[in-house]
Amino acid sequence: MSNSAARLSIALAADLSAIGFPDAELELMPGTGVSHNHYRITGTDWILRAAHLSQSGMEAAGQLAIQAAAFERAAPSGATPKLKAILPVSEALPRGGLIVERIDGRLPQSAADLPDMARALAAIHSLPIPKHSERAPILHHMNPFVPLAANVKATLEVYLSSAGLTAKGQAMIEDRLQWLIATARHDMGATTSCLTVSDAHPGNFRMLDDGRAVFVDLEKPAYTCPTIDLAHAVIGISSAWDPAAGLVLTAADRQAFVDAWLEAVPASVAAMAEPRILMARRAVWLRTISFFMKWRKESAVQGPWSAERLGKEAASHFRSHVDASLSEAGILAAAEDWA
Repeated sequence: MSNSAARLSIALAADLSAIGFPDAELELMPGTGVSHNHYRITGTDWILRAAHLSQSGMEAAGQLAIQAAAFERAAPSGATPKLKAILPVSEALPRGGLIVERIDGRLPQSAADLPDMARALAAIHSLPIPKHSERAPILHHMNPFVPLAANVKATLEVYLSSAGLTAKGQAMIEDRLQWLIATARHDMGATTSCLTVSDAHPGNFRMLDDGRAVFVDLEKPAYTCPTIDLAHAVIGISSAWDPAAGLVLTAADRQAFVDAWLEAVPASVAAMAEPRILMARRAVWLRTISFFMKWRKESAVQGPWSAERLGKEAASHFRSHVDASLSEAGILAAAEDWA
């Protein structure tokens, strides 16, 4: 057990005992999450999920409540870990913690895993959604592309000029942002909302022996258009993000993923989503490239974003992937989704 895990075990002993884990010991699990640490509760099938930052700057209690609600509401899908308990914000857990089911599955290894991943997302997207008055604390976006465009614009205003891009690369991003703002303003047809996970890159799935996939990272849920999740799973900038589950996909691979999802969701969801699949890929590429600019700058300094938290191998992979994505060649390569 690491020193930090030992100290946390002692600090949380009473809380863990109160929820059925007397004399529990925590073991820091290897991983590459930017926002969370995960601790195995030894001798059990549960883990402690402890955030150390909010990527959107959300205050700790609000972030904890949203993530707890996401695990609770997604559980009936059978495609997410179960939630056992919520540990409040404290000195030991500055952003609180969730006790969630440990999923002992492998990471996706190839494009052959994509249809099972698609069906896992479809199970979440097919859940009935609460009435408007009962959706809080999870946010609801009738038109997801409007807040997404606003988020990209705000991030680029802070980080674009210092991102070290070529003049051509910067101009392409600025042009694509204007396209997204204009398109989002006029697309009012995405009226069917689903519970979405927002960060559906392959590294956030686990593949089980029975062929099912489980999505494990309910960090940024929303009630909105599910094409956001479909995009995040297959565009190159995100599908290659995780060093242990980076998938390089062809157009045929992406289509097989989409086809599996369309077959698994209700017909009304499929009809609304299909015309917006390409639009979502463009939008999520912009959201991700702006996040990469932020990560490259913030991860270089000490603090909650520091790349040192990730370990040398993961940090090296992330830096390499971010640098390649922000290069002029990388930006040009992404242009296939603008065809």
